[in-house]
Amino acid sequence: MAKMEIAPDPAKPPLPLLALLWFASLQEVSQHDHLIKNLLLAQTLFVVYGESNCGKTFWLINLALTMCYGDSWRGRRCRKGLVIYVAGEGATSVRNRVAAYRIANPDVPGGLPFAIIPFAVDFLDPEAVGILVETIRAAESECGEKAVLVCIDTFARAVAGGDENSAQDVGIAVAGADRIRNETGACVGFVHHCGKDATKGARGSSALRAAVDTEILIEGTTGQRCAVVTKQRDLESGQRMPFELVPVEIGTDPDDNTPIYSCVVKHLEEESSTAPNTRELRGKAQRQILAALRARAQTELDRIWTLMDLRQVGREIGLNKGTARSAVDALTTSPYMRATIGGYRFTDGRVEG
Repeated sequence: MAKMEIAPDPAKPPLPLLALLWFASLQEVSQHDHLIKNLLLAQTLFVVYGESNCGKTFWLINLALTMCYGDSWRGRRCRKGLVIYVAGEGATSVRNRVAAYRIANPDVPGGLPFAIIPFAVDFLDPEAVGILVETIRAAESECGEKAVLVCIDTFARAVAGGDENSAQDVGIAVAGADRIRNETGACVGFVHHCGKDATKGARGSSALRAAVDTEILIEGTTGQRCAVVTKQRDLESGQRMPFELVPVEIGTDPDDNTPIYSCVVKHLEEESSTAPNTRELRGKAQRQILAALRARAQTELDRIWTLMDLRQVGREIGLNKGTARSAVDALTTSPYMRATIGGYRFTDGRVEG
């Protein structure tokens, strides 16, 4: 192939060039390291969201503390290392939850590489994010471990000076998380709230959902709860990880000598994505898309559907953009779709019993 000669412009200084990966060099499979096997990939961005009092912080603290000393979480291989927890809503409740974990797990080593930052970090301020990066590096030097996980609790506190409904402000916050990932090699996770309709995803601009590699919804506010993987960029979604919160007495109130309690996570047996308590379809728009998929199943039975594909089906049958999005979100957590690599497979399954 003849090379094209381009004469340089002597009036302009040369610009730095971007790195190129040529086709001929792309022969080997690029292996992405798992932070937690089949759940979180190293150096990625994730969000854990749910209603108030659903247990999302308890769940993430359990995951984070286990990673600091163990090589397995819920039977999944995990990478050990330093965890930094940014307690944007205040350190007191996080300290109490860590205390409960220590009481419930007396064999846990005392010197875990786990540290709390007891206030929010402004992810809309590049200088504040830079200080966080330097703090992580200093913590690595102090404990002798590389940072593997940085938890930001909550996303709302991280963008408190902005608007979480603004794609621009969310984009700036995501850029801050990307900087942390790129400069420290750690996985970054936001704790976030859902909106009035949990099937529409985390609260605020959809730019956050578009940016994250992994999205985990915590369902339920009493009794048995469940962490549901609602999005994976490179792994299989649809995993369901049930758990309960067990009270633990952590101290005594000095004013009236009454016990002080917190909770710890008790993991329950994992469910399949087609378990009997998976959401059934109720809305008219959801049933319309289901009917359209049944019609297409005659010729596209083995097709892998992406979220964009499914939303397009909704648009083709006359639904507006927002309605199609909400209906598809509900459909992907129903027994009629099975999460698989690359998207979802239509199963036309029914709820048992």
